[in-house]
Amino acid sequence: MTLTDFLSATIPTRAKLHLVHCTTVGKGLGVLASGLLAPTLCPVYETDLLYLFYGRPAYKAGAGKGASGILDLAPVCLVLDPQLLDQSIRVLPFDSGGFPRYQALIGPDLQRAEFELNGDPSFPLRLVHAFYQSNRNYYDQVPTTHEADLPLSRRTARAIARLIADPAIRNDDDRCGTIELQFSRPLSLATVLRAIVAPAAMLDDPEIQKALSTCPDAVPIPYKMYGRFDPLSFANTIYERVDTFLESKGCFA
Repeated sequence: MTLTDFLSATIPTRAKLHLVHCTTVGKGLGVLASGLLAPTLCPVYETDLLYLFYGRPAYKAGAGKGASGILDLAPVCLVLDPQLLDQSIRVLPFDSGGFPRYQALIGPDLQRAEFELNGDPSFPLRLVHAFYQSNRNYYDQVPTTHEADLPLSRRTARAIARLIADPAIRNDDDRCGTIELQFSRPLSLATVLRAIVAPAAMLDDPEIQKALSTCPDAVPIPYKMYGRFDPLSFANTIYERVDTFLESKGCFA
């Protein structure tokens, strides 16, 4: 049974989650100045693609840079309209670029292509319900479906259950349990930006405020910084701010 067949027999969750794109302040300045999230060349698929994650700010922008006082390295999270699901060209249950890291748990005979889903906008909702039952469990990464719950013939589903249950891989990369969506066309922030989580110093910048004035539905959500910092140290802050925003929109009801 293919993953598509397995999910087609699964009920989708009722509420959609917003999509997220994480970057750094330095790169975010350029994105806001242009007003666009644009595809770039992807080394995995060898074509121009834009990657977003479903609901969870799992990409740790600036990770590995170490501590410094360079504000350009601080993380930023753009929260986007869930209606963008209709424009996705491909969906995967995990970070496609991380597949080589996940393969030991997935199994040697399964290939990335077997986990690729077409742009059906219900697939992210079906993935959440199939493995987490609810948006809250998905956001908090509390799986409710385990490998032993699934027949042997559901090989791809069993592999996903095995992957998201492994604590060792999650300690290094929680993108293993976060749904990826791919887009082939640029997205206009003026129409799709719903919130931006960023350092207060960035959101107080007059040029940023001018750029955000063209995004009428965007909510600025600041966080404070104190001297030197490691970008990775703000991961939980970003999660908490996005969690609060999604809660306010009824995504976890």
